Amino acid sequence: MLEELEDEIRYGRDHNRARIFVSSRMDGSLDSERKLAATTIDRLESHRAWWWEQDAPAGVLHSVNECVNFARTSDGLVLLIAGPLSAVIYAEYSAAKDSSAETYIFIREGETLPDDVRDFIARERGDVVTRNFQNEGELETHLYQSLNRTAVRAIREMQLMRRRERAVASGG
Repeated sequence: MLEELEDEIRYGRDHNRARIFVSSRMDGSLDSERKLAATTIDRLESHRAWWWEQDAPAGVLHSVNECVNFARTSDGLVLLIAGPLSAVIYAEYSAAKDSSAETYIFIREGETLPDDVRDFIARERGDVVTRNFQNEGELETHLYQSLNRTAVRAIREMQLMRRRERAVASGG
């Protein structure tokens, strides 16, 4: 319990914007897509991207713990795939999913994916709608629409929950 409180203070969430963690390989192969994802997320007034290149604290060494805790305490995670995934990426994704964050998977078409990545995508398709993209324009469109639709759906689900609670309270 104390650890959860400390993490929430350390990695506290903004009350005005949903924090969306951007996850992918950081070997240079997805640099432009990472930047585009962060820019697209930030275009929505109600959202803010967290990505290592911009948000990692100066002076803090890269650590799995740092990435995993920011992923775990984010409201959503965008995973960009274009080849192999590292243990850190799997840990970030699992942490976000285990904390019930919204997860979004975008796969660059034309890439050769290792068996473990194809298996991972196949498993996740049972819970998460994935999107393939051919270029940055498609990635931007898919991501923007996904985030916007999630926000609208959340409002509607709250409305339905209140209706159900009123029906139960009134005996209907």
